[in-house]
Amino acid sequence: MSMSFVFCKFLLVITATKNLLLLTSASIIYEGQARFTILSAQLIRLEWSLTNEFFDGKTWLVQSRQIQPIPPSFTVTRNDTHLCIDTNFITLEYLRNATTTFSQHNIRVTIRVNVIKGETVVWNAIPGEEYDGNLLGTLRTLDGSRDSKLELDCRNQPLNDLHCTYGVISRRGYVLIDDTHRPQFDNDSRWPWIINKQYSPPDPSHCQIVSIEERRNCGSSNNNINQYECELRGCCFIFPSSCFYSLQSQQDLYLFGHGHAYSQALFEFTRLTGSIPLPPRYIFGIFFSRYWAYAEYEERQIITEYIQHDIPLDVLVIDMDWHKTFYKLLSNGTQDQADQEIGWTGYTFDKHLFPNPVKFFQWCKQLGLKNALNLHPASGIQPWEEKYTAMAYAMGIDPSTAHYVPFNVTDKHYSSSLSDIVLNPLQQAGVDLWWLDWQQGEKGWMNNIPYTNPTFWLNHIFFTDPHHQDRRAVILHRWGGLGNHRYQVGFSGDVVPSWDALSFQPRFTATAANVGYGYWSHDLGGHTEEPDPELYIRWIQWGTFSPMFRTHCTKNANNDRRLWTFPWIYQNNLARFTRLRQALIPYLYTAARHTYDSGLSIVLPLYYYYPEHDEAYSYSNQYYFGQNIFVSPISQPINITTGLVHNWPIWFPPDFQWVNFFTSDLSSTSTMKSFTIDEMPVYAQVGSIIPLLPEPKSHRERIGRAQQIPQSLLLYTLIGGSSKGSGYVYDDDGSTIAYQDSSRSTSAITRFYYTVSVNTLQFTIFPASGSFSTFPTSRTYEIQLRGIFPATNVLINNVNISFEPFNELINSQNSITNSYTYDGSTLSIIIYIRQAVSTSELVEIEVELSGSISNPLLVRTPISFISLLNRCQSAKARLDYEWGIRTVYMDDYPLLLDAAATGLRITHRPSTAKRELNAFYNKRMPGACNELATKIDNIDPNIRNILLVQLQCNLFTKKKLNEIWNFKKSSRN
Repeated sequence: MSMSFVFCKFLLVITATKNLLLLTSASIIYEGQARFTILSAQLIRLEWSLTNEFFDGKTWLVQSRQIQPIPPSFTVTRNDTHLCIDTNFITLEYLRNATTTFSQHNIRVTIRVNVIKGETVVWNAIPGEEYDGNLLGTLRTLDGSRDSKLELDCRNQPLNDLHCTYGVISRRGYVLIDDTHRPQFDNDSRWPWIINKQYSPPDPSHCQIVSIEERRNCGSSNNNINQYECELRGCCFIFPSSCFYSLQSQQDLYLFGHGHAYSQALFEFTRLTGSIPLPPRYIFGIFFSRYWAYAEYEERQIITEYIQHDIPLDVLVIDMDWHKTFYKLLSNGTQDQADQEIGWTGYTFDKHLFPNPVKFFQWCKQLGLKNALNLHPASGIQPWEEKYTAMAYAMGIDPSTAHYVPFNVTDKHYSSSLSDIVLNPLQQAGVDLWWLDWQQGEKGWMNNIPYTNPTFWLNHIFFTDPHHQDRRAVILHRWGGLGNHRYQVGFSGDVVPSWDALSFQPRFTATAANVGYGYWSHDLGGHTEEPDPELYIRWIQWGTFSPMFRTHCTKNANNDRRLWTFPWIYQNNLARFTRLRQALIPYLYTAARHTYDSGLSIVLPLYYYYPEHDEAYSYSNQYYFGQNIFVSPISQPINITTGLVHNWPIWFPPDFQWVNFFTSDLSSTSTMKSFTIDEMPVYAQVGSIIPLLPEPKSHRERIGRAQQIPQSLLLYTLIGGSSKGSGYVYDDDGSTIAYQDSSRSTSAITRFYYTVSVNTLQFTIFPASGSFSTFPTSRTYEIQLRGIFPATNVLINNVNISFEPFNELINSQNSITNSYTYDGSTLSIIIYIRQAVSTSELVEIEVELSGSISNPLLVRTPISFISLLNRCQSAKARLDYEWGIRTVYMDDYPLLLDAAATGLRITHRPSTAKRELNAFYNKRMPGACNELATKIDNIDPNIRNILLVQLQCNLFTKKKLNEIWNFKKSSRN
C-alpha cells in the first residue's frame, strides 16, 4: 500500500497542473459512498453520494482545486471499521460501512489549532457547531442602517435577502463551507455561464427519520427559506421554514482546518475560489457622486470648483439622472411595462441635460478623469430607449408592437445582446465604470435556479463581459454571497448619518476581509441627510484610510458632500485628508497587489497577525491598513468642555514600536489617548518608509492623478528612533490584466532601505526589479526623514548637495537642482532629488546628522513636540477668534506665542534645534500653561479649561518641572 501511495504521489507531481479542478488519484481517497480530496495539509474536500456521482467542474464558488504546486503529504490507514487520513494538521476518521451522509455517527475530524501548544478541536458533524467562534464575513448592503447593531452573525440575521456570509476563519480553529448543489458553470472559457440545474425533492421517508438535532441546514444558516425553493435544492422541508438535508442527501463540503493560521486560510481560500483581482489604479483615487439632476454644464462647473479649491478628483459618478427619468409620471405612481417604477431603468442620455455626452466624456478624459454611470437594469429595454429597435430585433420582438424587451439575466443571448448593442457603445463613448445599483429584490429573477440571486449573477456577467478584452474589469455593486470577491468593488448602500453608523463601518469593512471582500466603498458622510460637520470630518478621516474614497448623498437641496459647502472653519481639515488620500495611492496600490498575491485585504483585522492576543479581537474597530500601518478611526464627538475625544482606546500590537503617522508620537503602554478634531490615531511601524505622491506643482495636477504611474515619489520615512527601516513600491500599467501573466515581466518593485550608525544615516534606493513598457526609466524623489535632528551634510552617490532654506511653496517646486532642507515644524530632513535618476540604477544617499536619532527630545512620550506645537498654534488661533467677543490680548501670553513659533524658528536656524526644543519643554510650555491658568485677563473660563487640557498642562506642573530639568540635562549629550 505504501509503495502504491508513493507511486501515485509521483504521478501527481507530473499531472496535477493539467486539470486545476480535478486532482489525480494520489490526493483522492474513496471509501464507500464517500470521497475525500486532500487539497492541502489544512484543507480537505468531503463528498458523499448515494450513487457515487461526484462533480468536478466549476461552481459559483470553486474555480480551482489545485491549492499548491506540490501535492500535500498525508497518510491513509484502514482497519476493519474505520478509514483514517492524517496530515500534519488534520486527522479525519470515517466509518467504513456508513450508509448515510456525513453525521456525528460516521465521521470525526480533529484539527490541530496550535501545534506548538498541543491545542486541538474536533468537528463532530453536529449541525451548527461549525458556526461557533466564526469570525464572521459580510452581507449585501447597509441600506437604511443608522447604527452599529446590524447583525453579522448569520444565525441571528433575520433578513435572508442580505446574503449574510460567514468568514472562512474561526477562532475555534476550523470552518466548514457547503458547496452542495451550488450553481455550476459551463465550460465556455470566453464567458462562463450558469447551468440551469434543478434537483428533485428527496424521498419523504428519508426526511422524516432525521431528528431535529441532526438536521443540517440546506442553505442559509438562519434557515429562513420557503418550501418551493427548498425542494428545488433537493432538500427536506418541514413547515414553517425548516429546510435540511436528508440522510441520503448528496454532500460537498470543504473543511478549512487552519487553526489560527488565518493568513494561510485566506490564501488557500483565494486559490480555491479565485484570486482577489487587482483593481485599476484609478479606483484608489477620489470619487465625487451625488444623486442630483446635474446638467453637463453643471458637472463642468463642479470639476472647475475642484480645481479652484485645490481638491483632488479622479472619478466623476453620475447617478440615475443621466438618463430619462419621467419623475412627474413616477410621482403619480406610473409603472413601466415591466411593472417597475417608470424611469428607474434607463440607457438613453437625457439630451436636455447632456446634449452631447461623447464630447463631455472627451473633455473629462482630457483632464484625466474617469466616468461612472448608475444602472438599475430590472425593466429591460423600454420602447423609448435609443437602442430599443435593435434590441427588439435581436430578441425576436417586432418593434412595431412597442412591446418592451424583458430583462432576462440568465438568458445568455439577452445578456450578450445587451452588452453588444447597449452597454459597449456607451463604454466606447467614455463610460469607464458601471454602478450596478440593483434594488429590485433578490427573488424571482433567476429562472428558479437553486441558490442563485441577481446581485451575484449581475456582478458576474458585468465583470466577465468579453468586451473588457485585456482591460481590467471593475464594477461598483453590492455583495452577492461567497465567491463575490472575484467581482470588485463594493458599494455598501444608503446609510443614515450618525456616530453609530460611522463607528460600525471600520469593523464591517475589516470583517469583510474574512471572505476576501476587500474593497468595500461607503457613502462617506452617510447618505440620507446632511451630517454634522464634525461627524463629516471624522467620516472623511476614516475614508482616507479605507479601501475606497467615495462621497455620495441623496437628492436634497440641503444635502451635499462638496467640502467647500461646509463652514470654512472645517474646510482645511476636510481638504487636508482628501489630499492625503490621493497622496497615499502608491502605498495603496502596492498593498492591493499584496492582496492579489496573498488573499489578505488592504483593511485587515488585527487578529490576522496576532491571533493569540485577546486584544486583537476586542479592539474590533482598529485595523491594519496595508502591511505597515494600523488605524483606529475616531467615531465619537469631542467633549465640548475640553475640545478632545478623551480616552480613545488603542491597542499597540507587540513586537514593534509604533509612531504616529502625523505627529511622531511614539506608542506607550497606555491604551487610552486623547485627540483633537484635527488629529487621528494612525500609527506606523517605526522605520517604515511609506511611498506617497509628492505635492503637485499646480491645482490642475490634482485632477486625474490617481491613474498615472508616478514619475516622482515622496518617501515618507518615520524614523521613530529606529536605526533601520525599509519599504517598497509596486508598479504596473495600472489598467490591463497583464499583471496576471507570470511568464513575462509586467510589473516593477522598487525597494528602499535606511540604516543609522552613530550619527550617519545611509538611505538606499535600489534598482527596480522587473519592468514593463510604460514604467518610468527615471524618477525624481523627495525623501522626508521625520523625527530627526538637522543634517550637517548630505551626499547623493558621493556628490555633495547644497542646503536651501525650507519653503514648502516655492523651492521644492521650482528648483531644478538637488538639495536638502529642514522643516522645524515636523523635525524633518527633506532631500530633493530633482534631477531624475535611473530606475534601473542604485541610488545611495549619505546624511551626516547633528544629533542622535534616539535623543529624548525626539522620542519623547506620551506626546511629541509636533503634537504640542500643533496644539499651541491651535490655541493661539482660538484666542484670536475671541477678538470682539470676549477679547484677550497677546500681551498676556507671550510664552504661548513663542511656543507656537518654535518650529518656525528652528526652520530659520536649524542649528538651534536642540536649544529650541529644550526651551520649548523647559520654559515655554510651562510658562504658556501658567499664562493660561493665571495671566490672561477676561478669558472665557470654558476656553481656558479647553486649552489647559489640550496643551496637556498636567505634564508641566511643578513636580514635572524637575523631571523636565533632568530630561534637559540628559538631552544635552
